[in-house]
Amino acid sequence: MREDPLRMLAGAVASALAKAVDTNLWADLRTGVAAVLAPTLFDVVSARLEEARIRVVTAPPIRLEQARAEFTTEWRGSIHTMLWQHPEAATSLREVLNAVSPDLPRVAGEDCFVHHAVAHVYQAGRDITLR
Repeated sequence: MREDPLRMLAGAVASALAKAVDTNLWADLRTGVAAVLAPTLFDVVSARLEEARIRVVTAPPIRLEQARAEFTTEWRGSIHTMLWQHPEAATSLREVLNAVSPDLPRVAGEDCFVHHAVAHVYQAGRDITLR
C-alpha cells in the first residue's frame, strides 16, 4: 500500500520546520507554511508554530533531538489535516519547501536527500524524495 502523498508532504514540511527552528531559515519558513496552509488563520497558525519552536529551542541540549521529534510529530498531523482540507495548497507548499530545502541543516546521524518537488513526495526510511 502506497503512503498518502499529502501525509508524506506533511511529514517533509514538519521535518523541515523542526530542522529550521534554531536557524535563520525559521522566520521565512514559518511565514511561508502558515500563509499557504491557513491564509485566513495566518496569525493563529504562525503563533502556534512559534510556541512550538520555543519549546524546542529552550529544551536542554540532552533533550534537543527528542524535542525536535515531538515537534515533527505534532506538526505532521496538523499540516496533514490542513492539507486534507485544502489539497490545492500542496503545490504551493512544495514550492515553500523547495525554496529552503537546500539550506536546511542536516541532523546528526541523518543521511537524507531532498530533490526539488514538482508533483509528488515519496519517502522510504530516512530518505525523502520530492518529485
